[in-house]
Amino acid sequence: MGILLDFIFFSIIGYVGELIYCSLNKRKSGKALYGPWCPLYGLGGLLITSVLSSFESNILLVYIVGVIVSSFTEYFVSLVLEVIFDARWWDYSFKKFNLNGRICLENSLLFGVLAVVVYYLYIPFRVYIVSTCNPLLLRVIVYSLSLAMSVDGLITILEAMEVKYRLDLIDEEGIGNKVKLKNKLNHLKSDFNYKRLINEFDFDNREKSKFLKSFYSIKDKMSKNRK
Repeated sequence: MGILLDFIFFSIIGYVGELIYCSLNKRKSGKALYGPWCPLYGLGGLLITSVLSSFESNILLVYIVGVIVSSFTEYFVSLVLEVIFDARWWDYSFKKFNLNGRICLENSLLFGVLAVVVYYLYIPFRVYIVSTCNPLLLRVIVYSLSLAMSVDGLITILEAMEVKYRLDLIDEEGIGNKVKLKNKLNHLKSDFNYKRLINEFDFDNREKSKFLKSFYSIKDKMSKNRK
């Protein structure tokens, strides 16, 4: 249960931190899942604490490990998501010192700071919570949140596959063949709210994303006018 507790905490605190950072910088934060969590931070946090548990740590070491592990995790996850969905879910190409747009120095250094905060504040707090909280209540909370995150993740994956199908359709027909494309898209049916992902992300090909956003925006307006 300890691993699940850590994963949930890292996922939530990372998501909240990203919201605050983007808000301060007046930048949009891409939200893939419905709930207030981001599994990428959960995975990165688990890897960092796992590496640090192998030897004695000091604040400089925690920071360096945080920078390296978080950078590796973010790059690897970006690559895997692109292979699976044929789309890039974030792009740092506009930032200085980025690596293939998947990671950038600014974010990596900030992740190092977050790792220090988590290591020296959260871990002692977790020990306190586990030792004082009712074991049954703690299990119910952790397992309930784990279930909610799993269902959220599954729904998001299915929605992302719906988006991928439409992006593949554009590749198949050609972005220039707009009449035929619109006709095929009009006949596609789905029970999933995949359009939220189209509106939330630019993915890798901004031309295709722009076309889909425009198409569904016009279609939704027409549907509202008919009601």
